[in-house]
Amino acid sequence: MKPIIIVGGGIAGVTCAKILHLDCQNLDVILISASPLVKTIANLKTFGRSIDVFDVAEQNLDDLQQSNLKVRLNKVIALDSEQHRIQLDDGEWLPYSKLCLCTGAKPQRIPLECFQSIEKYIRYIRDTMTANDFHKMLQKSKKIVVTGNGGIALEAVYAIDNVEVVWLIKSDSIGSVWLDAGASKFFSDFLHKNSQSNSKTVSKRARYEQDPKHSKQSYDEMGVALGPDWYRGLELKGKTQEKKVSLEKNVEIVMIYSKLESIPISKRSSQADLSEKDPWNVYIELNNGKIIGCDMILVGYGVVPNNQVFLPGNDFKLASDQGIIVDHEMRTSLVDVYAAGDVCSAVWDPNKTPYWFQMRTWTQARQMGYYAAKCIQSHLQSTDPEIYFNFEVFTHVTNFFGFRSTFLGLFNGQKLLDDQYKILCSVTPGKEYRKVILKDDRMKGAILIGNENLEETFEFLIYNQTDLSRFGDLLLEDIVDIEDFFD
Repeated sequence: MKPIIIVGGGIAGVTCAKILHLDCQNLDVILISASPLVKTIANLKTFGRSIDVFDVAEQNLDDLQQSNLKVRLNKVIALDSEQHRIQLDDGEWLPYSKLCLCTGAKPQRIPLECFQSIEKYIRYIRDTMTANDFHKMLQKSKKIVVTGNGGIALEAVYAIDNVEVVWLIKSDSIGSVWLDAGASKFFSDFLHKNSQSNSKTVSKRARYEQDPKHSKQSYDEMGVALGPDWYRGLELKGKTQEKKVSLEKNVEIVMIYSKLESIPISKRSSQADLSEKDPWNVYIELNNGKIIGCDMILVGYGVVPNNQVFLPGNDFKLASDQGIIVDHEMRTSLVDVYAAGDVCSAVWDPNKTPYWFQMRTWTQARQMGYYAAKCIQSHLQSTDPEIYFNFEVFTHVTNFFGFRSTFLGLFNGQKLLDDQYKILCSVTPGKEYRKVILKDDRMKGAILIGNENLEETFEFLIYNQTDLSRFGDLLLEDIVDIEDFFD
């Protein structure tokens, strides 16, 4: 029998390969990674039914080698789905019986045509190399611009020190990818009070430096993505003596200039902080007319599926976000080709996923990689993988600004009409934020920041759709011990 091939050394790919290696000892499995370092799960703890908390560790690709698990340090340059084979960058064709694509995603770029003289001051954090590159440039910087409003931007603004930060967001509130207005205010207030000093915990995660002989990568050749808390273990400090953060809301970048003299005089004259005596590396023009000089731009616009190499000559069905569409058993539109993680788009029956949706998180990458392996195994054995399907409720645990942040179900009312639900909130400034989404007196979603005591209880309430009418609007009050209700 031809081998099972998994392409991609991120969490989804490595998880898939490990599960197949353990469960299918009589089959040959090949893991192909473009990076000599792969991502693995460490210290996994599961709370409740599906609340996973884990560290993401880097491991040398060769360390995964087993009797029935082979590893290859190569890039895939072509897929011939009709002949069931893939081509590597050394020209070799590898046949497969089943193929699982786990190539992740690439950072979304600034939608501007930039000259090379400008590009060298723009940073996208995605893998070990780009994080280290950002670290080195930050050490030479007095002022940087962070643009974006997702996890990378939130983490970067919190983590960096000894530098002036101008944070550009397109919306009214920070962290809008994850946070509602209340949670955003919670973090904004914390940021305002702590914008000039940070207390970081020391990383206990294993870290590796990328082998220099593999370190030259272009944007299109980025390695496996970083894990949560990517900044821990890096001393992210600039050249100034203190940290200063300013926020520009409802703005977008419309132009980037490499030199002060490149800016039209009519625009330059109204900018008080532009000086020829102290020039910046780049100058950013915003849609509100403001021009900001800085040493570096950090872009955190999100990601786009990294699937371009597989598309020519293959009739994949793609979603609107350009992800490869997979069914509820992780199969693509091509025979014997599966996909998992950020590269795919889960277009599933909403009745099977009532309180779940795809957000391309580390949690989902692990879940999809595991489930894809179980689906491949089941299909080879002509059995039903339904028992392994665990995507009914969205769960994700991360850290924002040093606070444990847990997101459950339809935590911001996703899939619900505005007039179909009500919100209950409880806030202790600087310490804790709790929010639940209720519809017909049943919990549909929740956000817990700085509180891990209620995670399992709230997940249970979402799964079981328990009638909470007896609590009324007092559900989050301290006088109500909802955990005792289930003892």
